[in-house]
Amino acid sequence: MDPFSLFKRTYSTILLIFSIVLIMALIAQGDTKIASDVHPALAYVAGWGAIIWLTMVEGGQASLVGLEPVNKELYKSSHPVSYQCTSLCHKGDNLDRYLLGRQFMVVLVVFTVNMSCGPVGGATIWDLPKWVTNVFLESGLAMILFTTMVGQLNTQINASHCMLDYIDTYFALITLYVSLVIEFSVFYMLHTLFKCLLEHLLVSQLNPTKNHVTELKTSSSGHVLSHLSQSWAFASQ
Repeated sequence: MDPFSLFKRTYSTILLIFSIVLIMALIAQGDTKIASDVHPALAYVAGWGAIIWLTMVEGGQASLVGLEPVNKELYKSSHPVSYQCTSLCHKGDNLDRYLLGRQFMVVLVVFTVNMSCGPVGGATIWDLPKWVTNVFLESGLAMILFTTMVGQLNTQINASHCMLDYIDTYFALITLYVSLVIEFSVFYMLHTLFKCLLEHLLVSQLNPTKNHVTELKTSSSGHVLSHLSQSWAFASQ
């Protein structure tokens, strides 16, 4: 290993460890949203649970996309759960649906991580210098390193090299089902929302037309009545 690569790995590992310790200490003293509003124990469980699930969401994507052109019969007996995952995901347009649902899952998981581990405004710890607090807490650098390095980058790299092994667990299969359910739910909600908006727009456009027609009818009726009155008066004379 060349000295530059060793230096990069060393300082990145030190930054990651420092960020994790910093975040865990903030949770312990109740300086995150869930820790302050509910309890630090819930923040620990929710934060780490979301990060662990994020590893499967990100790694599963790399595996399922990479295995699409591979003949499934080659690993049907050696990796049975991976075979179940790819058979479901690569059927019809399920891969596109999975990718859409997975994206919504990422949003939900990262939101949970931020609520559990993100520092509240003005949080301080260990009497650290102001510049350290600004760099790691105020700017969100500690959260970025924690989320990306633990939950995203390393899992994507590992899954791209070990695609079959990574999703050969029921954890991956459950994550796949959840992604498809989320995609269906979001699509159904958007479909219902657009339908309601379209109906509202159509009604709002038809009402002025109806009012205009009613006014025209009323005006026309008034003119006819006036003309009949004048004709009756002339005949009486």
